[in-house]
Amino acid sequence: LQAYPPTNIDQLLESSRALWIYESQVTLACHKGGISLQQALMAIAPPPAIIMAYGLKGGIALDRSERIRQAGEKSLVAARGAAKDASNTVATAGRSFFGNAKGLWGEWRSG
Repeated sequence: LQAYPPTNIDQLLESSRALWIYESQVTLACHKGGISLQQALMAIAPPPAIIMAYGLKGGIALDRSERIRQAGEKSLVAARGAAKDASNTVATAGRSFFGNAKGLWGEWRSG
């Protein structure tokens, strides 16, 4: 134990208190807000005093702007997928409609 570097007790106590507060916020969001643990962890940023944020990439919490950017990228990918699906649906419906109309027109002309 004597080979370990000296520990800043004030920093350790501050981090411990910040972790307790953060855990309380996440638990409250899950129970009162009715959201999943994953949603709560993504929505509530850990305070900077926490030394290590378990479950996060590299153990480091992203700052607010980075979390917003990543959420925006995910939304953009989802929107692009929905737009592509809608475009395909409209194209298929158009081909079906005009194909049927062409067939009816041919029957009408020859009939």
